[in-house]
Amino acid sequence: MRAEKKTLTKEYLARLNASPFFIVVNYRGLKVGHLTELRKRLKKAGAQVLIVKNSIFRIAAQEAGVGDLNGSLGGQIAVVTGQKDISVAAKVVKTFG
Repeated sequence: MRAEKKTLTKEYLARLNASPFFIVVNYRGLKVGHLTELRKRLKKAGAQVLIVKNSIFRIAAQEAGVGDLNGSLGGQIAVVTGQKDISVAAKVVKTFG
């Protein structure tokens, strides 16, 4: 694995290990303005969204002990993590959608 990919894997793994939850979302069709608005709403909820590379995130998830996520790592995905309540972050994602 190239050095850049190893660095990304470590970053993703650190985020997964630091957060009590994560939510995988499909961001296809979102324009930059929409993604910025989602980031603002999630920040108020104590969460953040990170656009990830599927293959590298899959490796990080396996290293974190999460597994293969039942094939949900397809398409354009982003991962929501946070330090507060998952229900608040999930509600932001749902209402934004």
